[in-house]
Amino acid sequence: MITMNAPISDSDWNDDFFKDLVEDVEENKNIIQCISCGKCVGDCPASKISNFNIRKIISKVLRGDKSVLKDSDIWYCFLCERCKRVCPKKGINMPLLILNLRNESFKKGFGPRYNDLRKYVEMAERFLTNGTVLQEPLGPTLSEDRVKELNQICNFARIKYVFKASQTKNHKHQKENEEVL
Repeated sequence: MITMNAPISDSDWNDDFFKDLVEDVEENKNIIQCISCGKCVGDCPASKISNFNIRKIISKVLRGDKSVLKDSDIWYCFLCERCKRVCPKKGINMPLLILNLRNESFKKGFGPRYNDLRKYVEMAERFLTNGTVLQEPLGPTLSEDRVKELNQICNFARIKYVFKASQTKNHKHQKENEEVL
């Protein structure tokens, strides 16, 4: 396994994976312009509360390291586009890359592990209900119109059912604890 600090040899590069990703989504070709400045990571709410690091993901993609499809990291992105807004290079769409990697992960039979998905659902629920992922927001909260729009998207994607199941389970667990006391 290659880490960010490990030396990379010519044998570590595999252009086929990168070519496959950009073949499906033309805009992903622009990630080759990434200069690893770190602005995306510095402004990312997911990186504040998890090990998510879009620079590491981009590095793996550019090297052709398919292990990125098995990584938990691709499931921690909130697709909030802060990274896209602060990137000094125009045309790099990291959220689109993340979506494409998630799709490829499912196609290969991977996907998020239960613990990763549970954490993601908790973070996404906070985002959809409060407009922020963190307890102390990095910027202004979402407008009411934007929260309504996100709720419509969630209803369409049936995400609300996951939240309801989570709330029911938590409520049940709380009742059991109260009965024990």
